[in-house]
Amino acid sequence: MFKAVQQIAQTSQPINQFNQIKRTRGRNERRLVSLYLPTKAISQDWPKLNRVIYVERIFSSRNGYHHTHSFYISSLLSNDAKLFASGIRGHWSIENNLHWVKDVILKEDTTQHKKGYAAKNMSILRNIAINVFRENDYSSTKHATLFFASNVKELLKIILRT
Repeated sequence: MFKAVQQIAQTSQPINQFNQIKRTRGRNERRLVSLYLPTKAISQDWPKLNRVIYVERIFSSRNGYHHTHSFYISSLLSNDAKLFASGIRGHWSIENNLHWVKDVILKEDTTQHKKGYAAKNMSILRNIAINVFRENDYSSTKHATLFFASNVKELLKIILRT
């Protein structure tokens, strides 16, 4: 599948493209999102596949120059590359703003709760904690966690207030 998608992006003409240039977090970044129709060979194995998306990302930061290539598939029937660019950015926003926080800051992946409802319950508690922090304008989950670990009375005031 990956090779077939890669070949489509290398040998076909895009049906639409969206080019975005941004300066964020000290980086100069260019994203080119190209939208392709799937070939008949790949459509036979994936009947609901309607679009192949290729994202070329070039950015420079103080750590140097970086060039990445990403491939996506979609069942969405749209010829608007900007729409797909927005969806891809939205997905990574969730990944960076929630999953990364849960995995890295709250160490969800290293938890010992693997059976029964414990893992689900702890995940819900982590989500509640993140939401409480964000609702009370704590931009850093790490700093909020450290602060409230030694200021439980402050945490209780927030929880009881809401």
